[in-house]
Amino acid sequence: MDKDFKSLQEEIDDLEWFIEDFSTFLPLAVCTVNSFGIITNINKAFEALTGYGAIEIIREKIEKVFLDGKELATAKAKAKKDNIFQTETSVLCKNGKNIPVSLSIAARKTRDGEFIGYFLALTDIVELKKLQINLEEQVAEKTKELQEKLTTLEKFTKLTVGRELKMVELKSKIKELEVKK
Repeated sequence: MDKDFKSLQEEIDDLEWFIEDFSTFLPLAVCTVNSFGIITNINKAFEALTGYGAIEIIREKIEKVFLDGKELATAKAKAKKDNIFQTETSVLCKNGKNIPVSLSIAARKTRDGEFIGYFLALTDIVELKKLQINLEEQVAEKTKELQEKLTTLEKFTKLTVGRELKMVELKSKIKELEVKK
């Protein structure tokens, strides 16, 4: 029995080591939060994104790193109801900087389905937002150019249609004059 316990303890230790090693490897900022909203664990990517070290942020409320508490509350409620939820929000870093992120939040439950907290995964989308703004500006510029070309084309069409109508009118007058001769 003692060997079985020792073997089981070694397997648990190996599994904990594997999970810790895997979490350190992930480039995705991840943290776990208990049912009271207290951060219980973070990975290195979370530290790099927020600027908070594990000692500083573990045992703090998750709201400390989110700019919009209402949005976080909504995300938590939806994840608790639907098991998983994704949205865009902003994190408030230790240095006071706001960083736009994609937030994935999943409810943590026991095997019996009892709610015990959340998993949160954060992806920095600063560059994506810059690209989005750049594309929106380009679309606005191209739309303006097309509108200007459309206006020019409409003016040209009015001019040519007006000219054609004038030509038809003149031809009609010429025919009338020829008939009168």
